Amino acid sequence: MQNRGGLLLCVLALLVGFLMVCLGAFFISWSSVFSCQESLIVAYLLLPLGFVILLSGIFWSNYRQVTESKGVFRHVLGQHLAHGALPLATVDRPDFYPPAYEESLEREKQSCPTEREASGIPPPPYTEMGLEFQDGNYSYPEAPPSYRESRAGLLLTATSEDSQRRGQEC
Repeated sequence: MQNRGGLLLCVLALLVGFLMVCLGAFFISWSSVFSCQESLIVAYLLLPLGFVILLSGIFWSNYRQVTESKGVFRHVLGQHLAHGALPLATVDRPDFYPPAYEESLEREKQSCPTEREASGIPPPPYTEMGLEFQDGNYSYPEAPPSYRESRAGLLLTATSEDSQRRGQEC
């Protein structure tokens, strides 16, 4: 019965708080229409009192809910602990775990030379300052033209294009 009585008081506090806030708002709007000073005093008393009662009802309902849940949690936990811990069946698989650091280094040392010997290709050279790949073959089919030669070639192509345009216009 105490549980229902507490619940009833909690709901009543929420309802009364909400109604007091609504009445306060109504009296404020009514006093602006009819210019009644007494209703304005009552409104300013009802609004804060209604908010306080509403907030206390909210916190009270939350407190009741938490204490009820805590009691249920304790009951379930007590039943679980009374039965004792359930035995867990585990299977140990030693090959499931990764190898130790030293073992992995030994495997790399053994596998790396055989791979290099099998391919027969040395690793590519790198510069000391960066990791850019240096091509060992610096043989190009022909050397690039000098600046003067490339400039003369551009002038020659430009003049031949101009002469073609003039020929098309005529």
